[in-house]
This record gives sequence, structure tokens and C-alpha cells, in this order.
Amino acid sequence: MNLKLIGLLFYCLLPLCSTVNAETRQDDVIYVHSEALSDFKDLKNDDPTNDLSVATNLHALSTMQPTIKFEYMTTKRSLMFMEIGDKNICVVNKIKTKERLDKYIFSLPINLFLGLRLYQHNAYTSLSGYTSFDSTVHLDELFKQKPNSRVLISGQISYGDALDNQLASLPQKNKILRSSREHDTGIIKMFEQGYAEFTILYPQQIYKHEPGLKAHSYTIASSPPFVLGHLMCTKTKATKAFIKQINNNLTSDVNYNKLLEIHLKFIRPTEQLMFKHYFSQVF
Repeated sequence: MNLKLIGLLFYCLLPLCSTVNAETRQDDVIYVHSEALSDFKDLKNDDPTNDLSVATNLHALSTMQPTIKFEYMTTKRSLMFMEIGDKNICVVNKIKTKERLDKYIFSLPINLFLGLRLYQHNAYTSLSGYTSFDSTVHLDELFKQKPNSRVLISGQISYGDALDNQLASLPQKNKILRSSREHDTGIIKMFEQGYAEFTILYPQQIYKHEPGLKAHSYTIASSPPFVLGHLMCTKTKATKAFIKQINNNLTSDVNYNKLLEIHLKFIRPTEQLMFKHYFSQVF
């Protein structure tokens, strides 16, 4: 084979080799999805100062070896791509549910949120007998007593098995389902504007918007006192190795105090003692 022919063959095969290498690299990329635009920007810019979930996830990801690419994506779209299964996708701040455990793999807990609470717009008279932190509201009983009231909830997230079941049993007329992206800030904005008497939020979400957001709040029956956020990933060889790295990082000796310190920056001083009690049970 003469030199010209060898050169021509090498020139033709070079693009194919490049494509193979690109595909190999693509297989190693971990795509980390966030459904909140502000969180996505902070994750991408490595800025942990504005939000608990960003700060804790950046901490968990701080020693990772794989190439990580952050993407802004609603949970609904993330789940659609995860069903296809052609990418290594992980979604931040996801609650473990029985249905999800059948399909996806989870990291150890990365963040702890004080339990979801029922918030009532302050334009309405507070519910009698439910003002103490220990008293609980049963949603079905509440809306039997207030049949014309509505609760504003997100169609993008799970509120956990117990609360999802309570919400599913409510009549449709008592629910406003918001399915657009930016469910966090979007629901708070709609609630502030009086679209519904009630909504369901985490105290940490409210903390970010104080002192502007004024509302009565109540403990919800059967809702756990806290929930744990995990990275939820597709089941691929790369994500399994990735989750193993994350878990090794989270169980290191220095992790406990650092993770607690991060959380306390986003907790009301009056709730920190209770938060430390829950935190010690998990981490």
C-alpha cells in the first residue's frame, strides 16, 4: 500500500475516531438537573450563598471526579428523559418514594428540610385551635369545614407518600394545581397575590422570602416532621459509580459538622434547636 493511499485512509478514519472518543466522553458526563432557575445559576456558578439546596449539593459534589454538567429542567421533563435512559441524569433534592425506588437510585441524604406546613394567607382569619406548633390540621376535615376554600400546590413535585395521598383524596374544586416551571417561587408569588387561601411549603422556603411573606402556618396531620433531599439518578454504570463517590464524601469524618453548619445558615434561630435534634437522627 503506497503512502498516498495510507494517508487517504487515515484522513477518512480520523472523523470516525473523533466521534467514538466524543461518544465515550459523553457516556461519562453526569447531567445534574435543577428545576429552579435561580438554583441552576448558583450551581453553575459555584455560589452556595443564596439557597440551602444549592449549598448542600455543592458540598456533596465538591470532590467528584466525573464531568458534571448542570442543566435547568422541570422535574416532569427530567423524568421524561430519565425514562428514555440514554443519559446519566441526576435530579437534586428528591424525596424517596416507593414508586421512585423501583425506577431510580438515590444518594444518601444531602439536605434536611423541616416538614411541610400548611400556610394560610393572612387576609383570612386564622384557624381556631391550630395556632400552636404541636397541633395538626387534617386536610380532609379542613376542607369539609371550608368547602369553598382552595389549596395551591405544585404539579411538578412529590410531597411524600403520606401527603400525596391526602392531597389526592381532596375534591378537585379544593385544589389549584400549578404545573409550570419555577414551582417554588411561582407558588409563593401566586399565594402572595391571593390566588388561594392555603398553600403547602417548607419553612426554609418561607425563610428565604421573609419578612415579605406574611401567613398563618399549621402542622399537617401525617406529614413527617422533616424530609430528606437526595440526588435521584438513572440506573447506569456511570451514575452508580457517581453515587458511590457521593456517599463516600457524605460519610467522611468532616462531613457531619460541615453539613450541619451549612443547614443552620438557612434556619430561623427559633427553630435551630429542633432542627439539630432531627439532624442528629439522620446524619
